[in-house]
Amino acid sequence: MGCISAAFGIILPRFALLVAWYNDPEGWTNIISSTFVLAAGWVFLPWTTLIYGLAQRNGVGILDLIFIVFAVALDAGTWGYGFFGGRKAYSSYRDA
Repeated sequence: MGCISAAFGIILPRFALLVAWYNDPEGWTNIISSTFVLAAGWVFLPWTTLIYGLAQRNGVGILDLIFIVFAVALDAGTWGYGFFGGRKAYSSYRDA
């Protein structure tokens, strides 16, 4: 079950970002200011890029900032899961 949710956490924001960019490429380029930054956000911080792009259209308020901070934490958790996910398997490998 954890593997499936991890796959959705990795695939879902990138797919949503790709669909949003495909529907309005000029709008996303204006919001993010650079295609390179948008591509880097798609690779490294997809949740943050997606939430920032959706929030920026109407101006960033305090609720939007809360969502952006949550998205940064979600991206950090995604990277952290990959880093610490195999730790148990590696430590049990050494004990055998």
